[in-house]
Amino acid sequence: MEAPKPDESSTLNINLDDDAMDEEVTVTLTVGQLMIVKEFLAEHMHPKGYEMISFAYDLFTRLNAALEAKNSEEEAFE
Repeated sequence: MEAPKPDESSTLNINLDDDAMDEEVTVTLTVGQLMIVKEFLAEHMHPKGYEMISFAYDLFTRLNAALEAKNSEEEAFE
């Protein structure tokens, strides 16, 4: 099954069990944008149930890894 186009989906109807939702994509953000996304999600995401908790954990693990990689890169050049 194809992943829905962004304009065809809403946050209320995303089926995370669909195999298409496991496809990885690359997004380029500034550090500030990434920090805002992470903080917004931390404030407003309230996962319930094992699958959603697992999804949220993976998401925050990836967000934190991206921020830590940027910090490590900056420290290497100091």
